[in-house]
Amino acid sequence: MNGELNSRPVAKNELRLVSRLRLDEAQAAALLRAMREGNASRRAVVLSPRAPVDYTPPFLCAARSAFPWLPERVWLPADEATPTACEDYARGMYYVLDLSSCWEGAALSALTEPPRRSIDLCAAPGGKTLLLAAQFPLHDHTANEVHAARRGILRHNVELCGLSNTRVTGLRPDQWAESGKKFDLLLVDAPCSGQSLLCKGIKNPGCLGASAVQGNAKRQRGIMLCAVRCAAPGAHLLYTTCTYDPEENERVIAYILRRVPGWRAVEIPALAPFRSSLCDFPAYRLLPHHGAGAGGFCCLLRETESPES
Repeated sequence: MNGELNSRPVAKNELRLVSRLRLDEAQAAALLRAMREGNASRRAVVLSPRAPVDYTPPFLCAARSAFPWLPERVWLPADEATPTACEDYARGMYYVLDLSSCWEGAALSALTEPPRRSIDLCAAPGGKTLLLAAQFPLHDHTANEVHAARRGILRHNVELCGLSNTRVTGLRPDQWAESGKKFDLLLVDAPCSGQSLLCKGIKNPGCLGASAVQGNAKRQRGIMLCAVRCAAPGAHLLYTTCTYDPEENERVIAYILRRVPGWRAVEIPALAPFRSSLCDFPAYRLLPHHGAGAGGFCCLLRETESPES
């Protein structure tokens, strides 16, 4: 970097981030520009179980061909469309979220069979649970959120979108670890510094600072250590964030693989073009210049130590 971007000095924390991501000058400039301009968000619509198999959204949609990883029941509203203004939105026929969240949900395409018992450990407001329901039937699903206010929003979305066989709970990860309950799919959309919020035009002071990143990484490691204790033999665990720093992404996964025997990272063929170069195991990261939303990270793990795996 030349130390400036659009005649504005590049801050120390910005330089620290692009250095840790090992971006070349063009990629670094694209990321910093996206964070400053705040217009990288791209909407997507996930059809809920209320929408019939042959349902078509009542607004103009864009072509899906540029995103071959996109789950089948996810649509791309055209730029001029207003999905939240349609009556079908109020009826729970679909849910609107950033396209990058759907990119993370595409990791579920690597599952070899539908999960029988699943949990979304950090579920509010419900996007990852909706993405799971768009790809597999929910047989016995738990949408968990520890924060009461966010849990109310989660419960509303679960009910509005007609997610059957889904219970909403509010236990802490350590309480789940002590409960003895086991799941064959765990979703951990981990609380994070939320650096991609900047690319959506949402203010997030301090998100690039070392203290915020390190504090979140510590919490993420704790959540993951609890999550693996809830895994049935052969279980899958999908870890996702909406932030960029490797400390909260690749290094969290590396910590778990080093600390907890019997787990491995799984290849996700649909996301192969996005494989991270910052680790020696399959993990995937999306940046704003890829054109699929504000960005994120995902890694799918599988428990392999048990004979049943």
